Amino acid sequence: MKRSILLFVFVGLLSGCATQKPLYYWGNYSSSLYKYKKAPTEENLKAHQAVLLKIIDESNKLNLRVPPGVCCEYGYLLLKEGKEAEAMQYLDLEEKTYPESKPFLDRFRAKWIEKKEK
Repeated sequence: MKRSILLFVFVGLLSGCATQKPLYYWGNYSSSLYKYKKAPTEENLKAHQAVLLKIIDESNKLNLRVPPGVCCEYGYLLLKEGKEAEAMQYLDLEEKTYPESKPFLDRFRAKWIEKKEK
């Protein structure tokens, strides 16, 4: 009896330590963003954009969801460069992946259009 209880507890503890498949692929996001925020040069911006694009591509290859906000951030950076059509594709992808972001993205698009018209 004592032995079966010990075995049950041991198996329970081991099963609690099982690894789960990650939900997202974050890649090198944290260090890239930190580097860009610490020294906002054109070179660091381009490097951060490359990391964002790699995260989007790798997430699809690994069959994981793109992390929340990554497509939106990449789209925003494209908008700042004047690449509106391409930027809107990434904002749409963010909305498709995370439908709960629609209110934010709608306001963002409206503000951007308003700013552009001035």
